[in-house]
Amino acid sequence: MQEQPLDFYQQFFTENLYLVPDQTPATTPIPVPISAAEEINGDTVAAKTYRILGENRKGLLIVVSLPESEFAQLPRHDFLTKVLTSIKHLPDDVGFVNLNPQEKLDIYQISKETTLNALLAFGPGLLDMSSDSKIHLYKPASIGKIPLLIADVLTTIENDVNKKKSLWVGLQSIFLK
Repeated sequence: MQEQPLDFYQQFFTENLYLVPDQTPATTPIPVPISAAEEINGDTVAAKTYRILGENRKGLLIVVSLPESEFAQLPRHDFLTKVLTSIKHLPDDVGFVNLNPQEKLDIYQISKETTLNALLAFGPGLLDMSSDSKIHLYKPASIGKIPLLIADVLTTIENDVNKKKSLWVGLQSIFLK
């Protein structure tokens, strides 16, 4: 913008005007990098609601409710590793979410926090859903475009051949179409 001669301002102002030199600092602020996983709301970084174990490379979330010591060992659980291998996933491809007893997973909230391409819940009643939802154990369903399968607790499935077969049929219809 071009500067006007100071005489110009005398026509509009009756008070004395003073010219103050520019006091802008010579240095520019250094931007602080924010990781892509962090979401910014206004001036604050949103806190994550759920702790996710694993790298979740393929967007498959496995939801359980286990004691913390068992949950820490879940990526190395033999039966679960076999199940994941059968649907062409590795433990590193998956994100594991452990819920406290009586806690329910808010699917909308977790979808804002991490990649969610499919959801597998080992235990009935782990998902925050309306009471009129008609999702049955081992029957594939979806929430929006996200495929969903709810099954019994892993130890129950591991010890029951019929439940293993039901799980396999449900997994095939979601992952091996």
